[in-house]
Amino acid sequence: MILTGVFVDMLLSRPVFSRAKLTSSFTNLVCGLGLLLMSGAAQAEYRLNLQDPVTQTARDIFGLHMLIFWICVVIFVGVFGVMFYSIFKHRKSKNYEASQFSHSTSVEIIWTVIPFIILVVMAIPATQVLIKMEDTTKSDLTIKITGYQWKWGYEYLDSDINFYSTLATPREQIDQFNKDTAQPLGENYLLETDNMLVVPSGRKVRALITANDVIHAWWVPAFGTKKDAIPGYINELWFNVDEGKEGIYRGQCAELCGKDHAFMPIVVKVVSGDEFDAWVAAGGTFDASGIADESEIDTNERAEASEQAAVDSPAEQATPVLDAIVPAAQASDAEWTMEAAMAEGEKAVTTCIACHGQDGKGGGGGLFPAIADSAVATGPVEAHIDIVLNGKSGTAMAAFGSQLTDEQIAAAVTYQRNSYGNDTGDLVSPADVAALRN
Repeated sequence: MILTGVFVDMLLSRPVFSRAKLTSSFTNLVCGLGLLLMSGAAQAEYRLNLQDPVTQTARDIFGLHMLIFWICVVIFVGVFGVMFYSIFKHRKSKNYEASQFSHSTSVEIIWTVIPFIILVVMAIPATQVLIKMEDTTKSDLTIKITGYQWKWGYEYLDSDINFYSTLATPREQIDQFNKDTAQPLGENYLLETDNMLVVPSGRKVRALITANDVIHAWWVPAFGTKKDAIPGYINELWFNVDEGKEGIYRGQCAELCGKDHAFMPIVVKVVSGDEFDAWVAAGGTFDASGIADESEIDTNERAEASEQAAVDSPAEQATPVLDAIVPAAQASDAEWTMEAAMAEGEKAVTTCIACHGQDGKGGGGGLFPAIADSAVATGPVEAHIDIVLNGKSGTAMAAFGSQLTDEQIAAAVTYQRNSYGNDTGDLVSPADVAALRN
């Protein structure tokens, strides 16, 4: 930009190319070049290559990437070098007389053999890396990862730890159209979650990847891992983070999974083996000494509070078992009041906002119907509970029966029936939801 400004200045001054003007423009050009050279430090975070690898697989991929890159550079220089030399050497002004021939067997052999050798040189290391990437044997830990619209479910198969991981970026940051409530974007905008996947360093972690609705893809660039999550199908991947590389690593769903595809991040907390063992023994929680300094994780205060709460109090984050939820009320009838249900429901419907809109008036150009004054939210309570529990076939409405507890569903239904302009006065209890579970 600096150099562009200098050249524009020179062009604009061309009609009056006085000596003073030329001197001034030349000075500006020199200063611009100096600033450009010195700006390297300011652009230290500007990255043109892959993320820094923290696993052997990621290093192998990076090495393979650079090997093929330099092969392509050599081919580019060779091909275009010969082409430009030929154009320059045999240009019309030289009156060069072109050779007359129909073919050359030698040239045809050369341009067949050389590319074949190049492909073999690239294929051998690529095959070795692919074979290593698919070897999930001798793992120390197995985690089942399930993709949902739009969150991730994690189940540690070697223990009883299960939870969901949902986007934690505040809606006020995402909704920049509302200038009254819009907030500045956080440091890790759209890359922060309420619950982090916790794994140990120095141990081979095997992951079973599947999906509950549409095709997703679990991708953490620093691990060198990416695998599609396909409904009804189990894919596998593995990673082993180097010891000494503990910290927070972020990724995203890498498959176009729907309207809110961009709101499906992955956050992995890598801890030492001893910390991980203590975390598992504590049922998936850290004590105060096991919590990393959150200032090292996020500078955004909202994200810090959300991720801290997620590892400190998972029970309060409502993280149910994935495959089965005990269909029992989590609060007594005396405790379950309209006020309590509405307060809990306001938190529970954050999942609904993604499709049905923050104001409950629908979204997606009519793809997602409104909650406000809808036949479902103002009609029979049983039908409302059923559609939240089991979804609706042939539509984008997902089934939340395996994702939310009875208390959460009861709260969400109560909130929807008494918000967004709806005023049915219905109080749905967790027992009502439990009675309708299939």
